[in-house]
Amino acid sequence: MHNANHIFNAIHASMRLWGSSLHHNGMSFFLATVPEGIQLYHGNARSDPIKEIGWMAFEPDHAMVFARPSRRQSPSKLQDEHLQHAMAPEDPPADDSGFLHTFVTAKELRLIYIDGTSAGKSQIGTLDSQDRILFNDTTLRGGVGMEDQRAKAVCRIAQTEWKGRIDGVIRMAAGFEIILCDPEVNLVPVQVTQVRHPGFTKGPHKDGKGKPKGKPGELLRAVTSRFHGIGGERVRVNYDHFVTAYYSYNLDLFPGDSRVPRLTHLASEQLQPIRDNLTHLVLTHNPNDRSVNWQAVADLIVEKYGRFLHGLLPRKHHLGDSDLREFIVTQIDRLMAPFIDVRSEDDEQAIKLCSTQFVPLPTDNSSLAHRTLYAVNHRICSTMMAVRKGTDLRTMVSTIRDLMGYLDWTAWKECRGYHDDEFCAIPIWPQGSRKDYHHPRPQKYDEAYQGENDYWGPVWD
Repeated sequence: MHNANHIFNAIHASMRLWGSSLHHNGMSFFLATVPEGIQLYHGNARSDPIKEIGWMAFEPDHAMVFARPSRRQSPSKLQDEHLQHAMAPEDPPADDSGFLHTFVTAKELRLIYIDGTSAGKSQIGTLDSQDRILFNDTTLRGGVGMEDQRAKAVCRIAQTEWKGRIDGVIRMAAGFEIILCDPEVNLVPVQVTQVRHPGFTKGPHKDGKGKPKGKPGELLRAVTSRFHGIGGERVRVNYDHFVTAYYSYNLDLFPGDSRVPRLTHLASEQLQPIRDNLTHLVLTHNPNDRSVNWQAVADLIVEKYGRFLHGLLPRKHHLGDSDLREFIVTQIDRLMAPFIDVRSEDDEQAIKLCSTQFVPLPTDNSSLAHRTLYAVNHRICSTMMAVRKGTDLRTMVSTIRDLMGYLDWTAWKECRGYHDDEFCAIPIWPQGSRKDYHHPRPQKYDEAYQGENDYWGPVWD
């Protein structure tokens, strides 16, 4: 399966801030639901009820960023304040307080989840799948300044092309958000609280200009707590039915051997089949259709092989070539022992048993997720058997490294051994450095991202 590794990672990273920040250029659209009775939050400079379209956060700390007066800043100064429902009131409060609106969902919300860092206003590809596929190049090119147009386009498409079957979309930047259509119908108001964000009070700050240089520590605590999932089954993703640019469109998604996928170089006509399939997905499947949780199966595969593969190639060792080869073979022997019948030493049978430990053998009717996970698991098992039979150390090591490069699992970047007041700092839009991406390290919540912020490029106006 071409691109099975990328589809696997899209499934594994879905609704997880860690993987979606590292595999930030999403190429996939999933059906998703938020159950009835889930609390959502909206920050604004005003207490007025939100109407027609609302930006909803899952965490109050996320919405609090927007619960303060609009200062009518230029988009480049807004950072990640991407206009939670037109944050430009005519008469903002005289002080630095704002309003936090709390809601519960009035019914099960039917949504499209756009994967990756799909709310990141950068020019490195985070908005490609929306602007090129979903909106069919109808929004003018731009970042923060085009967010209202994107939201309106979402709700126009939901009502017309999708015949009212979808209530909005889920996106991610520094936390997950919903662009929700018809909030008056889809939400039940709980409380409107006048609040003052402690991160934006007057007084000296890190940059000496009256505002913190990085994200407030309490926001970082909230968003990084969702590194490995939104939690509480607040979002349910349907993995049996989704649309991805990685599958069956014969597109060059990595032009010039780009490290990340891009769509900007492709003609609109080349992307039309993906648009058509997304519309077909929405019109023929309900987001709440029963489906297999293939992400949980992907977790089993990563948990079994992630640390194992990483440990086969110690970064610092004092073994000679012969001893290192013996070490690798011994470790693989132990791993593969349950699948190898010593009476026959049938490699193909061993690979089949290994490949189907977590994933049944696919059939012609199997879902894309099923076939993808099997293909990746089969690649791992067959590689292990090939290395086990190897005699040349250099070839064995190269084969393992090639497998790890193919898999590109974000688990290999996780930090170890950090304190309670620290988190493993990777680039979280709009902050973070290239060093944070390639070599994440623990940073304190209240002192993070104080160095070079050169990963995402300037915030796209």
